[in-house]
Amino acid sequence: MESVGNEKKIQALFRELKLADERVAPEFIKVWNRAQATSPGSQRVFNISFAVAAALLVITLSALVLWSRNGQPGEQVNPKIATESSAPLSTPGSTPAPPRATPPPIQSVVAQSPVRVKSKQWNWKLAARRKADLDARKAVFREAVSISSWQSPTATLMQSPADHVLTSLPQLDRSLNELKTFLPNTSQ
Repeated sequence: MESVGNEKKIQALFRELKLADERVAPEFIKVWNRAQATSPGSQRVFNISFAVAAALLVITLSALVLWSRNGQPGEQVNPKIATESSAPLSTPGSTPAPPRATPPPIQSVVAQSPVRVKSKQWNWKLAARRKADLDARKAVFREAVSISSWQSPTATLMQSPADHVLTSLPQLDRSLNELKTFLPNTSQ
């Protein structure tokens, strides 16, 4: 099949466009190699972010350990128990004290139940929480009462002096003359 003159021109133009595109477009291998290479900047950012994450983890774990130690009451020494103080060995202008024959008795420190400092704080928090719950319940009850007693502000506009006539039905045991008052006057 042979090409006609216009078709040859079109094919030649397309070839020129293809060559121009090939000259401008980078080679695939260059693009591929550039994409595969890891840039030192991205590696540096990764290292910094890893170091920051590790530091945060260490800080969090140490805070957790300190919190757990402070949260558990340990044995506390009662300051009311007096300990024997040692007498000074010598003072200027006095004779040295004779050495003791027996060592002083060792006092044993009795561990008392731990002082609950946090219990007062806990009681205050618990009382505050209970008060907040009670206030919330009261608010819910007030809202329920206000909703149940709500009336439309335009209800008075919907009332008329003839409401009792419009909302009541005639009694069927009344006489025909009394019923005629409800019917329109058609005899003219």
